[in-house]
Amino acid sequence: MTSHKTETGPISVEITVISARGLKNPTLNALFSRRLNPFATLAASPSSCRQAHATSVDRRGGTSPTWNEKFRLSVDPAFFADIRSSVSLAVRARRRGGGEALLGCCQIPATDILSPAAPAGSVGFLSYRLRDRDGTRGHGTVDVSVRVVVEDGWASCADAWPTVIGLPVASFCG
Repeated sequence: MTSHKTETGPISVEITVISARGLKNPTLNALFSRRLNPFATLAASPSSCRQAHATSVDRRGGTSPTWNEKFRLSVDPAFFADIRSSVSLAVRARRRGGGEALLGCCQIPATDILSPAAPAGSVGFLSYRLRDRDGTRGHGTVDVSVRVVVEDGWASCADAWPTVIGLPVASFCG
């Protein structure tokens, strides 16, 4: 596993972007089709630090890329108390002439990251269906692992914030 950029703080969300499967190549013309060069981006929102992170491009995986790249996002304690809090994850492809194509996106709600089934310090494995920019069902699924890291001297996250269950999270791609 590769360790990437780390933001330090009293509470961090550690996310490993493992892989994706079932991606669709956005090239419509078979004559100009090319190999898919996918990568993933992620950022916590709302957050005092909206720094985005990105995996490397998987040049071999095609429609089923594997990254296994770990990121640590520093979050405010209020992140787990706000039902709108989530980590935005987008899967994109590099275009040959420059630029990027959005392959799909998803929201990882704070309630999925820290829940009674996955208290602070434990690793949870999650899969999300990717959505198109407008929130409609897209092509593919992304697999991640999540863990909440609490620095010494801070209260346990599971004890500090109430668990919210069954609230839908609006989907959007940024």
